[in-house]
Amino acid sequence: MRILFRLVAAVATVLVGQTAVAEPLTLIIARAVAVPDSVSGQAMLSLKLTPDSGKAFARFTGANVGNIVDLSINGAVVTSPRIAEPIRGGEIMVSGTFKPGEVERIAERISAGDAKVEVDVKSE
Repeated sequence: MRILFRLVAAVATVLVGQTAVAEPLTLIIARAVAVPDSVSGQAMLSLKLTPDSGKAFARFTGANVGNIVDLSINGAVVTSPRIAEPIRGGEIMVSGTFKPGEVERIAERISAGDAKVEVDVKSE
């Protein structure tokens, strides 16, 4: 009995000491538009999530504070930020170095339902 208790306690200690790792999360986008960045003037991608997807994204970011995550569109990583705090509110602003017209094309594909948007913890 005592050996079993020690084994259970050892397993519990190992599990508690591990960092939470999440599965990739597919985001359901209610609206995708290109908007100008007020500082740089370059186009940014504004993604408005559905209510359920926004809640799932808030849980995902809450579980991964401090981790770097990849935001992918059709399997191509577009940005890899480090999560500083849970992202609530259901809206994501994606900035970066895009080719002219690329943000607009991405927004159109997402709006048409032709693009898969996912977030995943980046393997470091």
